[in-house]
Amino acid sequence: MIWLLLIPVLALFIYISYRRPLYGLASIIVLLPSYLWRVSLLGLPTTFLELMILSLFVVWLIKDKRYTKINFSLSRKSDNKVPVALRWLLLIWLGVSLIGLAVNPTLAAVGLWRAYFLEPLMFFIIFIYTVNTKEDIKVIFKSLAWLVTWLFIIALYQLLSGWNLPTAYDWPNIKRLTVVFSYPNAVALLTAPLTTLFAGLWLGAKSKKAGIYYLLPAIFGFTLALLARSDGAVIAILVSLFFWLILAKRVRKTGQILVVLIAIVMFFALPVGQKFSSVTQQLFNPELNLQASSLEIRSSQWQGTWAMLQDNFFLGAGLNGYQQSFAPYRHTNWIEVYLYPHNIFLNFWSELSFFGLLAFLALAVYIIIRLIGLFKQSSNLAWPLTLVWLTWFIHGLVDVPYFKNDLSILFFVFLALTILANQKSNLQKV
Repeated sequence: MIWLLLIPVLALFIYISYRRPLYGLASIIVLLPSYLWRVSLLGLPTTFLELMILSLFVVWLIKDKRYTKINFSLSRKSDNKVPVALRWLLLIWLGVSLIGLAVNPTLAAVGLWRAYFLEPLMFFIIFIYTVNTKEDIKVIFKSLAWLVTWLFIIALYQLLSGWNLPTAYDWPNIKRLTVVFSYPNAVALLTAPLTTLFAGLWLGAKSKKAGIYYLLPAIFGFTLALLARSDGAVIAILVSLFFWLILAKRVRKTGQILVVLIAIVMFFALPVGQKFSSVTQQLFNPELNLQASSLEIRSSQWQGTWAMLQDNFFLGAGLNGYQQSFAPYRHTNWIEVYLYPHNIFLNFWSELSFFGLLAFLALAVYIIIRLIGLFKQSSNLAWPLTLVWLTWFIHGLVDVPYFKNDLSILFFVFLALTILANQKSNLQKV
């Protein structure tokens, strides 16, 4: 029965993609949560998001006979829009993902490898070759804005009606909205970096009135983080904007004065020392009882993960192998074991091996270099993209911003935008 609905919808997507692949990209971005629409194809599990990505890739190859022009060369002289350094990094990225799969070669791990590594790379390649002009990149921004907007509308409906809200996140417990997902952090992880992207675009807009189309999705995204009660997302957003306030040339002097005044007020009005002592205790000496905070639970898991990695230093747990490998190292049996360690460094290390952690760090350094290049070029996208990556990284210190179908695609959207903003002079003044 589900295929009676899926087939015409997928056919419409394929038609749109063939007419203009850019609109196929935009449709996938708007429908990132469609990975929740799970089906079986020839006995194998798949998702609607996956079917869209595979369909778009095939259409993109066929259109204009692009399959005859594919270039896998790593040489600088080759006609390839992916920078040569990034070609090497992505080849290594794919290689370490195969290491993670080899460590835990299960059918479930193969499915995750396909969704988290192979398909995002396919999407990235299409993106790099399809987005070519200022108008193209505006289509991408509009698709990201529509994504945040429809999630916000459904969040309001859920707030008023209780639709699709799991019992664990409803009264008498603390109410935390999940929108279309099964847990609240899934909302915040998707929308937090988009909040600072649009905030950065609005702050840099010459006309604040015209920039209202950036301000609204920024407000929607921040509201979603608040409604999901995600402290990590809210802190990541605020800290990222704090960096803009004290470092952006346009507001640096005023921002630094404002920050000093806020710090003085906080010092005298709030028990800063007591709060610092509490955070330190939760981080280094977590008390695992029924009143344990989220930070204490995470800290306990980080300590157990570190112990596990000492015994599996180079290979880690493998893709989808963390829960099983972590079980002997957990400090208590009554606390849920997460799918991942909830720390960006431990996540990549446990899933992709120590070499995967090194590959991630190398990619992070490459992104930083590219962002510095944007500032040197005085690009209008310098601060928006910097805020995106700051939010992504800060939130990742206490959560999992990559290992999920929609989040892995979003990561490569941000990476592609960062690369294109450096390469295309006509994208500098978006």
